[in-house]
Amino acid sequence: MSAAPKSAVTPQLGSHCTRARVDPKRRFGLANAVARGETLRRLCVMSESELLNIRHLLTADEDPYGAYRRQMDAQRTESSKAHTANWPDTVQAKQEAFLRLSKQEKEDEDRRKLMMIEFNRQQQEEEQRQKQAHMALKLLKEDPRSQRVRSFVLLDEALKDRDLQIATRAHFREMEEKRRKEEHQSSLVGVHDHEVKELKDKHDRISREVDLKNEHLKQMLFQISERKKLRAEHKEEAKAVKVAAEEEERERLEEIMETKRKMLEADKYNRGVAKQKPSKHDRLLERIEKDKLDEAERVKQEQMLDNMKKNAQERIRRRRQHFEEAKRIGEIAFINEQDIVQYIPKTQEVFEKCAVDLVNQMARNEDIRKEKAREVQQQLKEELHRRNMGETEQQDRYVVKAEAHRAGFMNNEEARAYQLEMQKHPEKVRMEQRAEAERLRREAGILQTIHRLQAAERKENERREVALGVEEQRMVEEAAKEDRERYRAYVESQLPSDMNPYLRRKAMELNA
Repeated sequence: MSAAPKSAVTPQLGSHCTRARVDPKRRFGLANAVARGETLRRLCVMSESELLNIRHLLTADEDPYGAYRRQMDAQRTESSKAHTANWPDTVQAKQEAFLRLSKQEKEDEDRRKLMMIEFNRQQQEEEQRQKQAHMALKLLKEDPRSQRVRSFVLLDEALKDRDLQIATRAHFREMEEKRRKEEHQSSLVGVHDHEVKELKDKHDRISREVDLKNEHLKQMLFQISERKKLRAEHKEEAKAVKVAAEEEERERLEEIMETKRKMLEADKYNRGVAKQKPSKHDRLLERIEKDKLDEAERVKQEQMLDNMKKNAQERIRRRRQHFEEAKRIGEIAFINEQDIVQYIPKTQEVFEKCAVDLVNQMARNEDIRKEKAREVQQQLKEELHRRNMGETEQQDRYVVKAEAHRAGFMNNEEARAYQLEMQKHPEKVRMEQRAEAERLRREAGILQTIHRLQAAERKENERREVALGVEEQRMVEEAAKEDRERYRAYVESQLPSDMNPYLRRKAMELNA
């Protein structure tokens, strides 16, 4: 039995399923794979490149037409926009008009808000100015000096009333004289009637004069009592003004004393904090003490140098003695050895080997000796530097052993170098002393400069304090002058225009 072709294999999905056929034109999908009987698990995962290829195949024939269609749509859209740009009833035009109207309303609202804010600010400023003016007027009215103005106004009114009464009485006298003249003329008509009428008139006149005198006395008593009251009020006002002036003067003096006290405390604190300038006697004592210390240090260094020289000479002497003793012992041993060993056969090879070993050993020993000598010199220099810097602690240093040289050195060059160094050491010490003195002079100059600057700063502070006091006094005088001018204007506004010139002048003089 021959095998069925691969394309004819049908999956067993049920009796109701139809067999799929392979279509060569079908480019995507799983129908051909199912028709060929391939395993679907091998086709379920597709790579990105395969998807891109499929998408390219799908859109290969449609791209030119799609681009042409999109271009035509864009042209129609642009032409439609250009055609309907000026139409007022389009949706876009209505939307733009609505947006413009909303923007305009918002701008108008913002403008109204700004105007209201500015109006409220101006109104608040005006109310503040009115409150300040009302408060200033209230303070002027409550000022004890304002009682003088009221007293002068009352006195002026009393004087006006008195003048009015005098004028009234003069008018009455004129009327009486006129009436008398008329009666005298009428008396010529009849003597009897005239005598009777004269008696009656005399009686009436006497009664009127008595009444007038009584009224005048009452008025004089009233004026006297009013004057007494005015004098008492004036005395009380003067006393109150004097007390207020004394209180104000006392407060001003207290403020001045408080300011001076604070200034004294600040100056005392500054003087306490500031470094006190030493006197000439203190500077002299300090210089003497410093010279003593310098002299003691110099004597100490000289003693140290003398001890070092003595120790070096003693060491050199001992080394020379040891060298001579070793030399003598060596010569004796050599003579004895030569006497015992008369002949030692040596070959050329042995001699060369021993000579090479001896040279190498000598070179090594020379290197070791030089290294030790450098270390010893370095330690000596460090110890000398520590002593010059004032360190008194004993430092462990290298102990120099006896050398084979007669002067304590391996060769004459080292001996000469040590001798030159010992000769230069006093000069080096003197140079260090001069450098130290120069440093101290520089520090003294810096301290003098600091003292001068501090003195200049104190003078400047004192000058500023004096200038500040003068400026405060000037400001107080200007404020008092402004207060007097303002109160003078207030007094002029309170005095009536038809006031007695003498009272006006006295009122202005008392309130000036």
